[in-house]
Amino acid sequence: MILGYIVGGMLVILIVPSIIYFVTILMDNIYKINIIQNHILQWIIVLLLLIIGLLFGISSIIYQNVIGKGGPVEIANIEISPKTKNLVISGPYRFTRNPMLFGTFLIYFAFAIIINSITAVFIVIIFVVFMLTVVVKKEEERLLKDFGNQYEQYRNKTSMIIPWFPKKK
Repeated sequence: MILGYIVGGMLVILIVPSIIYFVTILMDNIYKINIIQNHILQWIIVLLLLIIGLLFGISSIIYQNVIGKGGPVEIANIEISPKTKNLVISGPYRFTRNPMLFGTFLIYFAFAIIINSITAVFIVIIFVVFMLTVVVKKEEERLLKDFGNQYEQYRNKTSMIIPWFPKKK
């Protein structure tokens, strides 16, 4: 399980941000469009995104381990942790079915704002769409199989990703 968190951490902390950064450098040589001109505003937004992102990301890992007795299972078809034994619907999971991804997305958006590039924002959006359409879809299939009606009820009332937009009851 520790190896899984090391591999997952490397992917989230080093590999994806590096890809965002290097693709941004390549694209920004062609054109450069800054997002925010005011540096104080830029850093206020970055700090807010980082704080909220870290809170969601770290608390989701804690809840998954303590209550779920497992982890996120797979990244790119490589098992990184034991499957959760219990469906986690408390803590950050009350607000979104994917608090770890939500936190990660906010951190990546903060990174895009730090490098002040619209290209980086578009790359993050592409990554978010990929994760939601491919990875989350696969995770939800597994959760439905493992937790059945309990997960179906949770899915019907809890937002997939953005906590502030709960589903209608």
